[in-house]
Amino acid sequence: MSVLIDIILAILAVYLALQSLLAPRLTQSVFLFFAFGLALALAWIRLGAVDVAITEAAIAAGFLGVLFLDALRDFSPRGSEKKENLEAVQNALPKNNTKSLLLPGMALMLGLGLFLLIALEAVWKIPDGGGLTAAAEALLPESGVEHPVTAVLLNFRAYDTWLEIGVILLGLLAVFAVGGIKIYRKPVMATQDPLLRQVILFFTPVLFLFGAFLLYIGKTGPGGAFQAAVLWGAIGILLHLGGRPVFSMIPRWLGQLLLTIGLGFFLILGFLFIAGGATLFEYPPAHAGVLILIVETMAAISIAAALTAIFANLNQMNEGPNEIESTN
Repeated sequence: MSVLIDIILAILAVYLALQSLLAPRLTQSVFLFFAFGLALALAWIRLGAVDVAITEAAIAAGFLGVLFLDALRDFSPRGSEKKENLEAVQNALPKNNTKSLLLPGMALMLGLGLFLLIALEAVWKIPDGGGLTAAAEALLPESGVEHPVTAVLLNFRAYDTWLEIGVILLGLLAVFAVGGIKIYRKPVMATQDPLLRQVILFFTPVLFLFGAFLLYIGKTGPGGAFQAAVLWGAIGILLHLGGRPVFSMIPRWLGQLLLTIGLGFFLILGFLFIAGGATLFEYPPAHAGVLILIVETMAAISIAAALTAIFANLNQMNEGPNEIESTN
């Protein structure tokens, strides 16, 4: 029964991924993407990586979902624009598009088939001890943490996590490249929505404390930097919606420091390890626990700042160019 559930979940994830790419309408694509993110979260739960499942659900289906829904408002045509846009798209398509779609379709099916064969071969070759599970558990006392997922993400394969932080930062730079590097609107000292004001007053300390708890508990259980960052990033988004943009209320150099401190500290620490005769991101066993906690804290701050900045910048861009001031 367990194997059957895993097979159905794997097929469902691949199906939803393809449908989210091939959906004829943006609305369908967005909601299929939500479902795909939740299917991946369930798959990570089945693998025992609750940490990754929480991150997948929060960032892929949560944060990105909010941005996609906001984008639908801008890309959804109104009234007579729908007919005009449809005619423009039809005229832009080649008249005989069956042959033009045949080659990409065959390439996609071939790539998917090869991926499934490689995945089946990898599963078939897993030894009775559980593959890398036994190796990870054997080295867990030297990792500095007691949770195997945290040990893998922050110690055994720390460069993956470092690159993931870099990807989020690159996403923010892409937003800047599209809209130009702008400063945020001057903060409104009080929101006009009393309900939103009460939500901010109540949830800000709750989200901060719960995020700090997830950050610390990641050493022994599900939690860690990404989970804490999502909650701390939600604080920044709430403040922005309430008329108190975080990056307008702090000096520009401090905002840049918050955005880069996670990636930079990770890299500086790795160079220090190399200078000491170790390999990149190879923590000394005696200090691994403390170093991992510091790394996770810095990473959580940077990820939270990046998520806040992405939302704030896109939200501001949607408000119109007249409300955006240049850095000059």
